[in-house]
Amino acid sequence: MPQRRVYPDIDGDTFLGPGPVGTPVTDAALASLAVNGGNLALLSHPGIFTETAPYRIDHQIADHLAQLVERCARHGLFSVIGFRSGPERSEFTFHRDDGDSWFPSSMIDERLWREDEAQLAWADMWQQTARQFRANPAVAGYLLMVEPNGSHVVRRSPWPRMARAIARAVREIDIETPLLISPDGYANAAYEAELDLSGLGHTVLAIHDYSPFAYTHSAHHSAASFSTESAQVSPPAADRWMVGEWGVRRWAFSAPEFARLRLQSMEEQGANSAWFNWPSGWGHYEQVENGWNPFFGHDPAATRRVNNAPLAEELRRYWSRNTVRP
Repeated sequence: MPQRRVYPDIDGDTFLGPGPVGTPVTDAALASLAVNGGNLALLSHPGIFTETAPYRIDHQIADHLAQLVERCARHGLFSVIGFRSGPERSEFTFHRDDGDSWFPSSMIDERLWREDEAQLAWADMWQQTARQFRANPAVAGYLLMVEPNGSHVVRRSPWPRMARAIARAVREIDIETPLLISPDGYANAAYEAELDLSGLGHTVLAIHDYSPFAYTHSAHHSAASFSTESAQVSPPAADRWMVGEWGVRRWAFSAPEFARLRLQSMEEQGANSAWFNWPSGWGHYEQVENGWNPFFGHDPAATRRVNNAPLAEELRRYWSRNTVRP
């Protein structure tokens, strides 16, 4: 469930909701995830510290996170807390090639990868988070950074060193909660070897897998397809790993079959996973941005749910095997 800070100057007051974080996630959306068999919400959330110095807790963001974790638990969902943004890393790093289109390029903040003070602040931010959630049985893990991308910003990314420093800082506060650590390159398994996860307690390598990209991100009426082999997830070397994001646009050729093969591949390898992205229930957004919404069916022009959507049925078929809940 990706969410970001709301900027009224570019977002208006309805598209992502009134803020401070959007899109709003409704109770109906959380209930729907549980009813369809899901037992985990991966909260891809803004970090609880301010993005600019002096780095300090942003209570509006922190309160939103705490409320969302509590609401997930109430609906029978574990939470993984993951931070998309934080000190000197803005949401717009995920749109770094789109500057001066729908937002000014000045909003792209990637100074984290060059500034030691900001890197230390990420460790402080995670210590604060661990203090708050270490005793919460509904928190299944901490994802230290969503899609680290220092590899795309600086010549020698500090992420491997930084990830270890954050992990050690968390372990000073919380020795039990699993740490989900993604490789550089936007959680690309090709960067796995750069990470050192030893001596950090319970750790899980968290990769994202949208391969084959031309197929999973295909445009309307694209001829892009997939093979049985390309639908499989190639396992990384780590003993414990999960796929923190995977998905396919609903109009892609044979999307339900692709989802079935991918789910089967991950199940056979004992890997947990999270679909990108479960609908939030905020209608103003979903009428416009619904390419990943499994309930809207195959028609690219659809603006509402259809009955018995095959892609959603495949997710439900596998998720219904879940038996453990908070």
